[in-house]
Amino acid sequence: MTVKVEIVLTSGTDGCFQPGQEVVGEVIVVLTKTIKVSRLKLTLSGIGRTEWSEPISGRGRFLNLEQFLFQVNDESSSVNFTGKERYLHSELILCQVNDFMPAGGYTYGFACPLPDSIPSSYNSTNGHIRYSLTATLERPWKASKVHSISLGIIRQLDLNTEILLPIKAEHTKSLGCWPCLPSGSLVLSVQIPTNGFVPGQIIPALIQVSSRRHVTIRKVTTVLIQQTTFSARWPKARQRIESVVVSKNVSPGIRLPDGGVLAEDNLQVPWVQPTSRCSKVIKISYELKVALELDSWLMLDRHAVISVPIVIGTIAERDADLSDGESVHVWMRDD
Repeated sequence: MTVKVEIVLTSGTDGCFQPGQEVVGEVIVVLTKTIKVSRLKLTLSGIGRTEWSEPISGRGRFLNLEQFLFQVNDESSSVNFTGKERYLHSELILCQVNDFMPAGGYTYGFACPLPDSIPSSYNSTNGHIRYSLTATLERPWKASKVHSISLGIIRQLDLNTEILLPIKAEHTKSLGCWPCLPSGSLVLSVQIPTNGFVPGQIIPALIQVSSRRHVTIRKVTTVLIQQTTFSARWPKARQRIESVVVSKNVSPGIRLPDGGVLAEDNLQVPWVQPTSRCSKVIKISYELKVALELDSWLMLDRHAVISVPIVIGTIAERDADLSDGESVHVWMRDD
């Protein structure tokens, strides 16, 4: 091999960095014989991309003229949605030669600062956010010698800088097949002391159920859902939401007494990516969802569901309780 180009990092941890840090290292060039070189260039880039396909629904409905002219609109037809966002692109000329370089080894140091606003690295089927560092040795009338490495960006989310509040949400569900068989209503409410948590922390959800009828609750399901929103801009603006249950508790129910009942359900936050809002094409959010399964033949929909938005960070609030806990679900009468 006549030319060897290699990038060696001297900062970061296993190729991982935080926004605002400097990427420091060296580009090493080894020549086994004298060759003509134009220049040595270093490129730091970060790009987010989304892509997915959806079947075309509806006879004769096309998204644009190109699809109308070149695609067959049948059950097997689909359209690809794509999105792209550039977070950074910088070039550094390490060496401008435009002449012959003798055989030997050459080392060129570099220090590239990362912007404070870039999002974390991300990878999934429908999209990714990737960062790379590329060294290119350009030669006149010859193919360039290219060496590239991937960088991992880990963005910290400090809950002490977020606006976090206690939350209480309430949902009223009609009992019976309204309007044919009206049978009163059931009120489900969920209360949490704050809406910001970090992995390993416990979400203490206070669940209150009340109704004037003696309703039987078969089971209570509490879940933490990660929602990833992928945005596309071509051939038209489109969003795709991917929901994944990352934590789940299922508890036995109870026959609702007079005055209603209270229960506290402790749901532990697993090790997941933090809430992310920095990217326009890929956003990550979380919600706590509580669902009651009711035992009643009068209702077409036997579920009462309520959702609460949650912020997942990497740095906990200063007065937060970080002790481990177990799922606790004990019904108490709300007199």
